[in-house]
Amino acid sequence: MSLLEIRDLEVTYAGHAGTRVRAVAHADLDVEAGQIVALVGESGCGKSSLGKAAVGLIPPSAGSIRFGGEPLDPLKRGGRPKAQRKLQMVFQDPFSSLNPRRRIGDLIAEGGRVATEAGETPMSVGECLERVGLSAAFADRFPHQFSGGQRQRIAIARALAARPRCIVADEPISALDASAQAAVANLLVSIVRDLDMGLLFISHDLAIVRSIADVTSVMYLGKIVESGPSAAVWRDPLHPYTRSLIAAIPRPDGKGTLPRDLPGDVPDPAHPPAGCRFHPRCPSVMAVCREREPQREALQPLRTAACFVASTANPAHDRPVATNFVA
Repeated sequence: MSLLEIRDLEVTYAGHAGTRVRAVAHADLDVEAGQIVALVGESGCGKSSLGKAAVGLIPPSAGSIRFGGEPLDPLKRGGRPKAQRKLQMVFQDPFSSLNPRRRIGDLIAEGGRVATEAGETPMSVGECLERVGLSAAFADRFPHQFSGGQRQRIAIARALAARPRCIVADEPISALDASAQAAVANLLVSIVRDLDMGLLFISHDLAIVRSIADVTSVMYLGKIVESGPSAAVWRDPLHPYTRSLIAAIPRPDGKGTLPRDLPGDVPDPAHPPAGCRFHPRCPSVMAVCREREPQREALQPLRTAACFVASTANPAHDRPVATNFVA
């Protein structure tokens, strides 16, 4: 049984002039213990909306979210059941998610107090800080006294104080420099492996995702268009959008090769195209793509894709494969 199970999820916002914007459309996703699942896609595709709905920060307009086998309640004014507090979130900007008026030791200790269950001992502040590679002596300092990478480590330490079973990390490294990105990504991997937690890692950085994720799900305009083991997705991407994302990654080949840009812009989510949402930008578009919306189906063991081109293609060795991989 999955730790975090998302089925047919929809997230809808009110738009201008009475329009409705469906940011997430019929999304399915699972996170198991000891597993890192990456959710990737361009900015504005609905990744963060899915992540916030997954932890109950925003209510879904349809679908179901289960954590530990039980329905997850959206957050309200009252406290949520302590068992559901074992699902924690790490936000993109640690400086805005940490109260600047409080010492980091108090912030971390509070996370342990409110989230641990009866008979469970919270992880100490010093233990949390040392787990993320910081000194326990830092507990008396304020958030502004740390670098961006250190603040993100503090945000992770606060989540760990609850002894979580699963963490949703929403773009946790995008605001950091390259060295800090690698350090925080490696830290998250070690925590997941050591504590047998689940991690939903939301990112647009496919190079990092390739290095750390067990499973990769690709989202476009609110829909998950491909999902499968990360190594297989990179080796043989099924969906044209996945191939385009991989081809757009810079390749340090010493030849000055430029990444291939995906033409066009993401359509207005309030008025998505008819048929396949990717068809206006797809280099392999067929007539059926403009008429009907493809549904995700199993095309290979443990792999799914929502694509008429992929489902009617020749075997994998005959299908076009992205060549601009990062070594």
